[in-house]
Amino acid sequence: MELTREKIHQNYEKIKEDIKKYSPYPEKVKILFVTKYFNFEEQKKIIDMGYNYFGENKAQVYRDKVKNFSEDKYKNLKWDFIGRLQKNKIKYIIKNVNLIHSIDSYELLEEINKKAAENNRIVNGLIQINISKEESKTGVYVESFEKEYEKYFSMDNVKIKGFMTMAPLEAESHEIKEYFFNMLRLKEKYEKKYDYLDELSMGMSNDYIEALESGSTIIRIGSKLFK
Repeated sequence: MELTREKIHQNYEKIKEDIKKYSPYPEKVKILFVTKYFNFEEQKKIIDMGYNYFGENKAQVYRDKVKNFSEDKYKNLKWDFIGRLQKNKIKYIIKNVNLIHSIDSYELLEEINKKAAENNRIVNGLIQINISKEESKTGVYVESFEKEYEKYFSMDNVKIKGFMTMAPLEAESHEIKEYFFNMLRLKEKYEKKYDYLDELSMGMSNDYIEALESGSTIIRIGSKLFK
């Protein structure tokens, strides 16, 4: 994939315009660059263009990229983890992750908390909600979360900042909006109980408009930026 500064800038500005047009609070929305397909050289090109907020979905790749861009001149970079996280790979990201989007079970949360404590960190995380109850997706069902929500907020070393979800790929626009709006209602309910809960990570290249309309604060964009 050819990474052209003008093309990426044009795509980025178009997404920013969509944020202003569709989001109820555009000032809160962040564009997360999904750079999982790029090697070090390609990543450096994007960084050199002035972008600094990235999401990776494989723990070892995350570790290697953060290590590769660890010089002082890269200190303003923020790296989120957005993929499925296995317990035995938490160690690769725990020392420097900005936000873990994919806490898809209480058991994983417990293990992240344990590793964060070992590293003397308080890590920010999102609970991944399986809003459509797709068997092919991981994540906590809304009903399960609500039944025992207090335990998700009981960790000393993981601060739950909000929720993440994905809509089914084959869903129609009106169905996606309904899924995302249900997520917004979930966020609004729990931010009344926990005033630090302020993030809603939903929307990718194919459905970020519906996500913005439903109050997403982080849109995870890959192909829409680079093609």
